[in-house]
Amino acid sequence: MQSLASYILAIEGYPSPVSVVSQSNQQQTYHDDNAKICESLTLYHFDNGVVISKLSEQDKQPYESDMVCEDYWLSYRVVTAHIAISPQQKSFSNLCQQSFWIKMQQGLAVTPQQPEHKQS
Repeated sequence: MQSLASYILAIEGYPSPVSVVSQSNQQQTYHDDNAKICESLTLYHFDNGVVISKLSEQDKQPYESDMVCEDYWLSYRVVTAHIAISPQQKSFSNLCQQSFWIKMQQGLAVTPQQPEHKQS
């Protein structure tokens, strides 16, 4: 079974055992109350036939926000796979949360070396 993390890492440009071979993107912008909503749907096709969708939504307020990490909803979902991938979906509520998760996933790929014990 492969981890969805491998595909998200590749999508975001980090080293991964899988590679993106093509992508297609659709964008939509609309207004809701005083906010401008920007939605984006991207389909990523991988070298092993897997297709992953990335859906993002950002609310742009007319005033400048002083938030450290603004709301930016992201969702990755397995669309097509002939192999087992787990989980089937991963969502984030902002880019800071995604960035932290990616750092944790990269850390899982590194195996710490055990210190050598010298015999006397």
